[in-house]
Amino acid sequence: MFRESITHAGGVTEGTASEAHALTALRRAVRRGYAIEATRDGGALVTWSRRELSGGIAHRAVQFTPEMPVGALTESVIQDLRLIDDMRGAQYVENDNGRRIIRIGFLEIAPMVTARLRARKLVTDEDNVRITLTARLGLLATAHRTSTTEPGGWSRPADIGRQDWTAGLNRPGRRAGLINSTASHATCTCGQFTAVGGSRDEARALARTHRQAMATEFVTGLDPLTATA
Repeated sequence: MFRESITHAGGVTEGTASEAHALTALRRAVRRGYAIEATRDGGALVTWSRRELSGGIAHRAVQFTPEMPVGALTESVIQDLRLIDDMRGAQYVENDNGRRIIRIGFLEIAPMVTARLRARKLVTDEDNVRITLTARLGLLATAHRTSTTEPGGWSRPADIGRQDWTAGLNRPGRRAGLINSTASHATCTCGQFTAVGGSRDEARALARTHRQAMATEFVTGLDPLTATA
């Protein structure tokens, strides 16, 4: 379950949303070309703008916040979730000691780990186990953590090797002969994205565009048979 916050002309409307409703809303957003971004707590933010009859631009948003945040996704948790999702056919069974475990083919997830995955609502409770939409969104956000660098600022020409600067000749404040580097580098933990912005705000915008593109690709590729409640 999610808390749903809809920002509209009259303010903000709060409510609850099932996994199926949230997924339907995300797919609709993709079809309409809206921006989607996964959040680290396992939620999602949908934003879009439209021109009003008055000529102004109206900004709208829908925020899905999980009732149970995914929390820290350690490498071992990520591996377990990927295993359940990739191999399919996961089921709850009882081991020789009568404790519930997740079995995937010949592989088993230990009872304590199984209990934690269920308690954190990272997997479903039905016999045919799958990872939840909240877990999927948390994995997506974890896989695409972006960062930007602080611009170099004022320095001597010999100290930088780029041309993303403005000359400081004859400038006050003892800046004569210095150059100002305003560039900021944006990167992502996925290793597939690097970009340079003319300012840090521009680099952040580039990083946000990357995260949104990855979220759109994620929603488009979801299997409806395994990703709906």
